[in-house]
Amino acid sequence: MKLLFASLILYLFCVDGFAQSKSDKKTAQQPVSGGYTITGTLKNAANRKIILTENSFYKSRQQSDTTTANAKGQFSFKGKLDEATFFSLSVAGKTSPQYFFLENSPITITGNADSLWAVNISGSKEENIRQKIQQMMMDTAIGNRYKRAELKYTNARAVNDVNAMKAAIKDREQAVAQELVRVKNIISTYSSSAVGVNVLSVLMSLGDLAGADSLLTIMESKEIGKTAQAKYFRQQIDVMSRLNIGKVAPEFAQTDTLGQVIKLSSFKGKYVLVDFWASWCGPCREENPNLVATYQAFKDKNFTIFSVSLDNNRQNWLNAIRKDNLTWSHVSDLKGWKNEVAQQYGINSVPANLLVDPTGKIVARNLRGEDLNKKIKELIQ
Repeated sequence: MKLLFASLILYLFCVDGFAQSKSDKKTAQQPVSGGYTITGTLKNAANRKIILTENSFYKSRQQSDTTTANAKGQFSFKGKLDEATFFSLSVAGKTSPQYFFLENSPITITGNADSLWAVNISGSKEENIRQKIQQMMMDTAIGNRYKRAELKYTNARAVNDVNAMKAAIKDREQAVAQELVRVKNIISTYSSSAVGVNVLSVLMSLGDLAGADSLLTIMESKEIGKTAQAKYFRQQIDVMSRLNIGKVAPEFAQTDTLGQVIKLSSFKGKYVLVDFWASWCGPCREENPNLVATYQAFKDKNFTIFSVSLDNNRQNWLNAIRKDNLTWSHVSDLKGWKNEVAQQYGINSVPANLLVDPTGKIVARNLRGEDLNKKIKELIQ
C-alpha cells in the first residue's frame, strides 16, 4: 500500500520548475517571488552536502537540489512549487532522511543531522497536517487486530481448521472495515489539503474505490481538486473503474524471461490469475508460496497464473522466479513502477491481482491464500 507518510513506500517524481540547480549559484541566492525558502540549522552537519529531493509518486520526473552547510551547520534552499508536494531532506554521510510536505512559504528546519527523523519543521501548514494525520495513523489498535487475525488464520491453515480460518477471515474483514471508517474520517476532515488528497491512496489500497471516488468528487469542487495530485487520483479511479468485476480485462503483451512476447489473450479459454509483483516486494515474496500451492492444485483444471513484474533489474527478477519456484509465465518491461501494463491496469501497490475467466472477464480482484483457492474451487466445480 502506498502510504507516503506511514510506510514510506515512495514513488520518486518531481514538480516542473522546482528550485534552482546547484550549478546556478547566483540565481539560487535570489528571492523567489511567491515561492518557498527553507532555512535550516543542523548539528553535526558542518560542511556536509544537504540534499532536497521531491518524492511525488504522481509525476513522471524527479529533481533534487543540493547545497552545502556552513561550519555552523546552517543551510538554505529557495524555489517555487506548482503545488504542495512531498519531499525528503538528507545529509551526505548520514542515514534515514526526513520526509515532509513542502509548500510555498518560509520553512525552518532545526535539529541534529544524526537524527533527522526528529528534526523540527515549522512554517508549512501542510506539514502540520501531515504530522497530525501521522499521529492518527499510528493508533495501532486496528493494525494489531489485523495482525492477530492473520496469525490466527495462518495457525488454523497449518492444521486445516476450516472453522477457525473462517473466523480469522471475519476478524480480518472487520479490522479492514474499521480502518476504512478511520481513513474516510481523516480525508473528510482534511479535504481541502494536499495531504488529505494523498490519503486517498490508502482508501484505494484498501479496496474502497467508490468511497475514494465520492470523496475526490467533493475535493474537485474545491481549489485542491485542481492540483496534479488530485487529477492523478481521478485518472487512477477512472482506470480502476474500467477494471471492475464483470468488465473485460484489457489486452496487453510484454516480453517473457526468454525474450518472447506473450499476450493475455493467449490464455483465453482458461481461468487466469494476472499477478502483479516484484522481486524487491517483501509481501509479494511472502505470498509466493501460497501462489505456488494454488498453481499446483489447479494447473490441471483449466487454471494458470500470468505474472507481471515491476522489477527494473533483470537478474533480480530471474533470481526471484527461480528461488521462489514460480513455474508459470512471467513478463516484464523492466521499467519498475513505470511498467506499462501496471499503468494500464492502475496498479499503485503490490502485490495485486485480478482473476480472469475463460471469456476474458474479471471475476475477482486481490484474492490471496485460501480466499483465492475458495474462489477458484467455486468457479471450476
